[in-house]
Amino acid sequence: MSGHPRTGGRVRPAAAAPAGLAVLRGGPLLPPPVGTLGEALLRAKRTAHGVVLIDGEGIATRRSYAQLYDDALRTLGGLAAAGPPPGARVILRTANAADLLTAFWACVLGGLVPLPVSYGTDATGLGEAARAVGEAWLVSDEAPAPLPSRLTWLGPVDSLRDTRPGPVRPVDALPDDLAVLTLTSGSAGRPKAVPLTHRHVLSRAQATAVVRRLDEDTRSLNWMPLDHVSGIVMFHVRDVFLGCHQVHADTGWVRADPLRWLDVADVERIDTTWAPNHAFALVADRVERHPARSWDLSRLRYIMNGGEAVKERTARRFVAALAPHGLPPTAVHPGWGMPETASGVVDGVFRPGDGPLRRHVPVGVPHPGVSVRVVDEEGQVLPAGAVGRLQVTGAPVVGAYFEGGAPRPAPLSADGWLVTDDLAFVADGELTVTGRADGLIEVNGASYQGHEIEDAVEELPCVLPSFTVARSFPADGAAAGGLSVFFRPRAEVPPREAEELVRGQVRSRFGADAAHVEALAEHELPRTATGKLRRSVLAARLPGARR
Repeated sequence: MSGHPRTGGRVRPAAAAPAGLAVLRGGPLLPPPVGTLGEALLRAKRTAHGVVLIDGEGIATRRSYAQLYDDALRTLGGLAAAGPPPGARVILRTANAADLLTAFWACVLGGLVPLPVSYGTDATGLGEAARAVGEAWLVSDEAPAPLPSRLTWLGPVDSLRDTRPGPVRPVDALPDDLAVLTLTSGSAGRPKAVPLTHRHVLSRAQATAVVRRLDEDTRSLNWMPLDHVSGIVMFHVRDVFLGCHQVHADTGWVRADPLRWLDVADVERIDTTWAPNHAFALVADRVERHPARSWDLSRLRYIMNGGEAVKERTARRFVAALAPHGLPPTAVHPGWGMPETASGVVDGVFRPGDGPLRRHVPVGVPHPGVSVRVVDEEGQVLPAGAVGRLQVTGAPVVGAYFEGGAPRPAPLSADGWLVTDDLAFVADGELTVTGRADGLIEVNGASYQGHEIEDAVEELPCVLPSFTVARSFPADGAAAGGLSVFFRPRAEVPPREAEELVRGQVRSRFGADAAHVEALAEHELPRTATGKLRRSVLAARLPGARR
């Protein structure tokens, strides 16, 4: 029997909250059946399932949980011989996804705290990571040059695994011990590390399993990087906790042809997957342009849409494009989370309609063990329907960061709720996140989030979906500030013609002229590891910056 509800379900009502106030409570959460990640892997080892990894050439390799456990224990022997003490921070940097998972679990079993980073992280980036967490050790395919201070290189995974010391056994961890670190941006551009305990990670996994009825029979697919919290915690560790079949495809391989996401989902009989909103746009666009392709997507019951603003036009288009291939109409689940909550802790069911497009899409209700609220600038809870700052509390929510080698308190309210940078409101028992507090753009006397302007621009047939950035820029003395729009035109449309069409769209939809509109090539719109466009790098292209 599949671990998913067969009906597509109604929105799960949040637990009782003060009447008329912007507070949603997910209700109680039963304790997870295991207390640590190591116990979760040991339990998964007894199942017949495991991990499928698809590399950058599209070649799949399969490893059972029993093999993963044994490989991790052998690698732990090499780590123990190399010298990092229990509790040491170990940065993992490898181009090989199998090695990354092996090293991750070796650290977990040995009481070390893994910090996965992108293989593209250079010596400077490694040094910043080490400064965030304090003295650290490095498992990497090669030693960086120069080796940053406070960082000790242990060697590559294969050499650690092939070391043959005496027998080792897993340490006896406690639920509130640190389990994993993940990096997030800090003030002044300095990174800080989010410390997730076993309790943080497992309570989130347990809550998701309860809400979406995930179990050992679930078959999941992730194609976001395993060095990101969403790949390693939200999917991989959760699926180890479930003991289910899990597939991870190389991010670059899927990005080269987004329809490979559907190919894998069909072949591997996937029922659970996820991606940020821009990936839904890319897939819908490709499906419409390749009508001869076909898949059986009838098993897909839970496709989380998270990591960036969820756009109704995109979700509708995705569902409509894949309906002929058997996609259930309630398969898309908007969600919200952040590294500080061990990833997604709020979600709901998207129900496509044929009425007017909503300005914002609700992201659902909090999972058991989690509560959210919306407050004003003084920290007072707002009435339902009012937009304010989103706060969150609960079992998966951290209360501190590692920054500058020391733990520092996270931004908390007087009564201990984590203060986020997101704006939101509560209506009809659901949370709607409108965007980031620093993402508002003033246009003709009204405030919009950048993603609203971007969505309007991408309605134009001449604009490729998922490649648009709208941002404001201040006056610099030489020119008045205003709205800037960067986008990628389709190949058959001359850039200058596309720019004029974009200007006209902004004028007709928002009643104002964009001060700067620029068509860019794909390489001029770089993305983060999870595919978000790097807005900050476009500042150098603004009028004042060029002068």
